[in-house]
Amino acid sequence: MFPQIKIQKFYYGWLVLAVGFFVIMCGMGVRSSFGVFITPIEEDLNWNRNTITRVLSLGIFVGALSFVVVGYLNDKFGGRLIVIGCLSVLGLATFFTGRINSIPSFVFIYALIGSFATSGVGFVVIHSILSKWFSRRRPLAISISVAGGSLGPTLFAPFSAFLIQTYEWRIALYILGLFILFIGVPLVIVFLRSQNSKNLPDFEKIDDSKNSGKEISGILFTNKWTDAMKSFPFWQISLAYLVCGITTNILSVHFVPFAEDQGIPKLTAASIFGLMMGLNSIGVLLAGFTAMKINQKFVLGTAYTLRGIAYLMLLGVGGESGLIMFAILAGMSWLPTVSMTSLLLADIYGLKNLGTINGMSNMYHQIGGALCVFLTGEIQQITGSYQIPFVVAGFTLIFASIISFSIREKTYSYKYNPVLAS
Repeated sequence: MFPQIKIQKFYYGWLVLAVGFFVIMCGMGVRSSFGVFITPIEEDLNWNRNTITRVLSLGIFVGALSFVVVGYLNDKFGGRLIVIGCLSVLGLATFFTGRINSIPSFVFIYALIGSFATSGVGFVVIHSILSKWFSRRRPLAISISVAGGSLGPTLFAPFSAFLIQTYEWRIALYILGLFILFIGVPLVIVFLRSQNSKNLPDFEKIDDSKNSGKEISGILFTNKWTDAMKSFPFWQISLAYLVCGITTNILSVHFVPFAEDQGIPKLTAASIFGLMMGLNSIGVLLAGFTAMKINQKFVLGTAYTLRGIAYLMLLGVGGESGLIMFAILAGMSWLPTVSMTSLLLADIYGLKNLGTINGMSNMYHQIGGALCVFLTGEIQQITGSYQIPFVVAGFTLIFASIISFSIREKTYSYKYNPVLAS
């Protein structure tokens, strides 16, 4: 007699996404905010700033190598165990970084242990987990998780500065470590679950009525992760991602000092950098919505192009106006390259070895970042200027844009060229 109202059951994948967002926010928030600790550590331990920068560069390089390891472990044992273990180790490493009194202890705890653990709670593992929970809305889910990497520094940097000002840098690190251990880890243990991509609900499956619901594969779907290394799209995506590592890590470490060299007050420079990080969330979410409508390679190539224009504003316009224009364009194009890279790798190579394949690509990203951070510091010390490294970084974005637009997505992505899995 009464019309039946169909109530759709809550999809648990959204809760997994929320947990993944929180994990990325914590990992990137704590590690990316370490810049606020440099001055108090320098003053307390009488260390040279250049020495501290070299340790940070080493940490980025260790992270590059560990991406491949955690990616392989993710494929072998599942992402849930990797996230629980690495988040626990990150909490302990953050806590014990507050106990350092020598460069060797700083290298061991922060650059080695902490960097490895951070790789296990980053994009490689979380995106592998989410890719098995989402298919139709995967671009949106991946982009939302990446936004956690933007929100993390936005929240943790001022929080860390408040703790340092209220107490001291050591106590601040103790509190951050305990926050991860007693809030982050229990959340992951209780709510993070694994999913088999073959068991997706109908509203998440890619429509394929022609094949009567049979399992769909792609031309380049891998049985072994080494298969991806033999194909051209992997190298197109990864070389562009190397440029991403060069052009973002150089900003994370050297943007504020560069602005100060232009006569910009530290507080103003830090505020402009905060504006850029805040715009990351908007940029990556817009990219996620757009990628559900058009080819992902166009979103990726456009992001690199916008970042190239941003570098042109930074070097060509200069001053506070140039910094603000740079912050707007760079902020909108910073994190979309992360989500689009993960999405293209998943759609072209499948999910079976996605952790390892994504780890390899992220390795090149971080190697580019580590070398660039180190060389930029050395060149600045020799020349007294950031002009040369920033110009070189800007030119690399032309290369990244061209190879991104040239990816043959419609040929290799299973969404555009599906085949029945044997």
